[in-house]
Amino acid sequence: MNTIIMLWEAIPSAVAAAFSPSTLLIVAGLLGMKHPLRNAVIFLITAAAVTLAVGFAVVEVLTNTSVDDSSKHPTVPPAIDLVIGLVILAFGLYVARRKPRAKKDKKKPEEREMRLLVVVGLGMVLGSPSPLYLASLHSVAKGNPGAAAVVFDVILLAVIVLLMAWLPIVYYAIAPERAAAALRAVNEWLARHGRVIGLSAAAIVGTYFVIHGIVGLA
Repeated sequence: MNTIIMLWEAIPSAVAAAFSPSTLLIVAGLLGMKHPLRNAVIFLITAAAVTLAVGFAVVEVLTNTSVDDSSKHPTVPPAIDLVIGLVILAFGLYVARRKPRAKKDKKKPEEREMRLLVVVGLGMVLGSPSPLYLASLHSVAKGNPGAAAVVFDVILLAVIVLLMAWLPIVYYAIAPERAAAALRAVNEWLARHGRVIGLSAAAIVGTYFVIHGIVGLA
């Protein structure tokens, strides 16, 4: 039961981590070049591999951080809640202080070839852990899950975190023209509202973990 509760705590952080306008921009760029599906799928597989590897490693480390003497089961110190919350808030503050990039006049790009090494590199960057993804993994670890639960939880969180990568690719595979139009519309909307939504999500999740950590240490 505790594992299920902690998973429900982890999901909001994963959803917040999934909100990534830059991911949509990368996917849209890949789908606008030569061999769109090939490049996009390689990008997604690389990102998923890194995300899953980080997920399993982090949960394993956190569940073995300390041992509760009364139960002899590993428990995650509440201090980690506090640290993760502060990191998320600091990350949000850093993003908030950065000046938005100036808009460039967009011309219709010619279809170009992208090297597979670059595609793999982009996937590795996307798969690298964000503070919000680490927060969701931390929540899973607090539930002291068994091996099967860890596999299920980490895969589920990876699917959520990579939502803005795999969903447009699947849509493009089904309906290329509609997907391209939808990506343009979504990117335009995110350019106007994405910053505020992302910062709000970081503030909410970060504050939650800070309060949870302080209460646990009290």
